[in-house]
Amino acid sequence: MLLVENLTVSYGDIHAVKGISFEVQAGEIFTLIGANGAGKTSTLRAISGLLRPGGTVRLDGRDLRGLAAERIVALGMAHVPEGRGIFGNLTVQENLTLGAWTRRDGKAAIAADLDRLLTALPRLRERLAQTAGTLSGGEQQMLAVARALMSRPTTLLLDEPSMGLAPKLVHEIYQVIREINQTGVTVLLVEQNANLALRLAHRAAVLETGTIRITGPSADLLADPRIREAYLGA
Repeated sequence: MLLVENLTVSYGDIHAVKGISFEVQAGEIFTLIGANGAGKTSTLRAISGLLRPGGTVRLDGRDLRGLAAERIVALGMAHVPEGRGIFGNLTVQENLTLGAWTRRDGKAAIAADLDRLLTALPRLRERLAQTAGTLSGGEQQMLAVARALMSRPTTLLLDEPSMGLAPKLVHEIYQVIREINQTGVTVLLVEQNANLALRLAHRAAVLETGTIRITGPSADLLADPRIREAYLGA
């Protein structure tokens, strides 16, 4: 379980996240929705150790405060950032190999995981020797997710996985996320496309100017007239 309590993030005098609290239960998909500037990306970066926030973040009871980001990865959390963050000058295979650099369970286990991922994502297998920067946007997003999975996480943070993708590719990416969750991986999803995120997630929170306004089952938020008017164009 991921537990976030009184999380704050500031950039000088700008308070991007203002003491938010929520929990993500093991095995569920939880989504944070909200407009640009709501604090969604800052929240993910604080949780994964890329920022030094106030408040408390616990992963399966372990306090993550003060831990370096690479240490948090080794504890079972992987973060797919907004914009994908792949190494464009390296090959697909090199990117995937780097995803496993914190693991200590041996080359055979890493090779077996790589083979499973490439079976699930055959387009990446076809492009193993290709430079990652030459992939299409959808393929780069799949690579970013697959690289994160190579660390064998129990919890996966995803920041705007649908950004800039054609509708068909968005459907494919979201099908991959659903399948990842069905293997037991907990997912914390940040997404500006509220309709898409709420239809995928089990539970959700609405973030507005650094504050959580509503939390509940995704089906309830989809039916809430306030959410429909503000985020779903209804």
